[in-house]
Amino acid sequence: MQIDTTLLPARGNDAAEILRNDHNVIKSLLRDLTTASGAQRQRVMEQLKGVLTIHNATEENLVYPALNKVADSKMESDHLYHETAEADVLLFELDSMLKERDSSDFGAKAEKFQKAVLAHIDEEENKALPRLAENADPEKARALTESVREFRNALHFETTAV
Repeated sequence: MQIDTTLLPARGNDAAEILRNDHNVIKSLLRDLTTASGAQRQRVMEQLKGVLTIHNATEENLVYPALNKVADSKMESDHLYHETAEADVLLFELDSMLKERDSSDFGAKAEKFQKAVLAHIDEEENKALPRLAENADPEKARALTESVREFRNALHFETTAV
């Protein structure tokens, strides 16, 4: 899979705004996935896998650890890691269905995936990110934003022959 890192630029004035902008892209792709069919479904899946790879790596490597240490919320951080892992399993199942040309239950599974990801996004935007903002002094907030930008700028994916 080749990931187009231009699909998810680090747009925003702080880490939380960058993630909320990511979430808007993800929500749009989820809507497309649940309504698409045929070749369009495969294209949306490839975009969604790329966007989630970038977004999840940002959260798992920077934001969730900051939530744990800066906001002193290890339980919430662990819970978000767990939710992301559960969504990854559903994404893998959907991708496998497409590769095996099994569309029998794709719509229902895509809706289940959409519901899980939207619930996760809601939890992040309404609980985790505000908690992080409340507990991060300006210096730590600035450092997290800088780290998110540097991390995203460093991401480069290339196609590899198998």
